[in-house]
Amino acid sequence: MLFPDDFSTWEQTFQELMQEEKPGAKWSLHLDKNIVPDGAALGWRQHQQTVLGRFQCSRCCRSWTSAQVMILCHMYQDTLKSQGQARMRIFGQKCQKCFGCQFETPKFSTEIIKRILNNLVNYILQRYYGHRKIALTSNASLGEKVTLDGPHDIRNCEACSLNSHGRCALAHKVKPPRSPSPLPKSSSPSKSCPPPPQNRNMDFGNRTFQDFGNRTFQGCREPPQREIGPPLFLFLSIAAFALFSLFTR
Repeated sequence: MLFPDDFSTWEQTFQELMQEEKPGAKWSLHLDKNIVPDGAALGWRQHQQTVLGRFQCSRCCRSWTSAQVMILCHMYQDTLKSQGQARMRIFGQKCQKCFGCQFETPKFSTEIIKRILNNLVNYILQRYYGHRKIALTSNASLGEKVTLDGPHDIRNCEACSLNSHGRCALAHKVKPPRSPSPLPKSSSPSKSCPPPPQNRNMDFGNRTFQDFGNRTFQGCREPPQREIGPPLFLFLSIAAFALFSLFTR
């Protein structure tokens, strides 16, 4: 295992890869702990990648392996001098068990270091020299026995802690929980609203009116006059005759 502090090995491997792909190209590589994600200066380019690394807590001595170690690079080429420079920052992680601990520096294997630099060289060749795009080496091809599909630990990622400059590339890939999908529409025909009531047509001649379709109701009629029966008529006739006889005497 190699520490990032032993950066002379990184620089040597970087120069070898550049001369192998682009002989005569002049590029330098330096560590820079001041560069931040999405904070490249005008005229500079940014490249981010995630690799496999191993950490050890300086407080509890707990160790863990992460496939989400963030590597950030800012690059610039001076076309007048035909020289380029690349600045690299390796972000650390905190221990999940300890409270208030520091960001620990990761360790990498020789194979991982070569993979980081090879991806960086391919990016420079593509962006500055027009080379065709080459697929990056994935963590899965390294044969490491580590879970690669776990969630990104935003709280313990050093790159994500730089909130004023935006989070790292992995934080942008965190998908929000999906909202429940709408229920499928039923294939059965929907019930239509009943038609509005028709205008009430009133016919006072026939004393009937029509309402809501063909329902017909009997109109209001005057109560029939009660017929006078024969006994009552005879009584009234006798009373009238008696009054007439009384006044004629």
